[in-house]
Amino acid sequence: MAYNEDSSASGHDEPWIQWFCGLKGHEMFCQVERAYIEDGFNLYGLRACVSNYSDCLDLILDRIGPEDSDDSHLTQSACTLYGLIHARYIVTTHGLDSMYNKYAAKEFGTCPLVQCNGQPVLPVGLRDEIGVDTAKIFCPKCKSVYQPPAIRSRSGHHSSNSGGGGAVDGAAFGTTFPHLFLMTFNNLVPDPLPPNSTYIPRVFGFRVHKSAHRQGGTYPALTSNGRRGASYAQRHVTSSRRAGGRAAAAPVQQVAAPAAKAAAKVDKVEAATKAATNTPKPSKKPADGNGDGAAAEGGEAAKEKAAEGGEGNSSKKRAKSDGGKNSGSNSDKKNTKRQKRGSGVT
Repeated sequence: MAYNEDSSASGHDEPWIQWFCGLKGHEMFCQVERAYIEDGFNLYGLRACVSNYSDCLDLILDRIGPEDSDDSHLTQSACTLYGLIHARYIVTTHGLDSMYNKYAAKEFGTCPLVQCNGQPVLPVGLRDEIGVDTAKIFCPKCKSVYQPPAIRSRSGHHSSNSGGGGAVDGAAFGTTFPHLFLMTFNNLVPDPLPPNSTYIPRVFGFRVHKSAHRQGGTYPALTSNGRRGASYAQRHVTSSRRAGGRAAAAPVQQVAAPAAKAAAKVDKVEAATKAATNTPKPSKKPADGNGDGAAAEGGEAAKEKAAEGGEGNSSKKRAKSDGGKNSGSNSDKKNTKRQKRGSGVT
């Protein structure tokens, strides 16, 4: 349970139960009545949970003295057995009354949440099995479970609340006690926290948006001693540069994306227009390998035709000029004939 070398039972003259509840860190335990422990019906099923059950029970009920229980293993088993008995006792009528007095005196502590304003808490276990988890504290105002504050041992060191010899097992209180306690003493149930009491994180007076915490952090996790690794500086510089580059490029990319799409569309239209206007005419390729000779022969034939056409045109021009001359001579002949006829008439 919560027994260690500092809490040795040797040399004490008080009853074992009183000695156990007076140990440092056992402030949440109440003293179970002797009559409850002596009733075998209340201890049904606990024999299989601890070794040396009979010796542990005799030690708890002071049937054997401290000088007969120097064995640390026996004392540890007795502490475990008392914790299991305690979990059953505090849900009875007498047990609830004993815990009521401790709750009223705030012996269980107060809620660490600022908005609860020092609300008294109740001990609770997250599991009913022994050795699974340590005891926690439950706040009836914010309905949250917290780790109890660390207990300073006699040697000056803080005992761990996550296990070990100095931690109180959660099975000593169980999962039922705080809720049954509030159902029994319903006048102790506080008002819930108002909705506007939730803490709102702010940076320079502005609320921090939820999306600000979605991005993966660039800082490495802390080690068990609360320090970062040896290569933290190098990794931090590299990751910060990458993160800064991404953060700076993001707005530029968002602004440039529409312009880039529009420019790409214009380039496609221009390329299609140029392809349509600059389409080359299909060229007739020769069927055989004598293409050059055929092209030369075709060129000579074209020249000959052109020459013949030129000669034809010149002959036509000559014929026209000759025709003009003949028509002129004919007109002269007609005029002379008319003159002769006129002279004959006179």
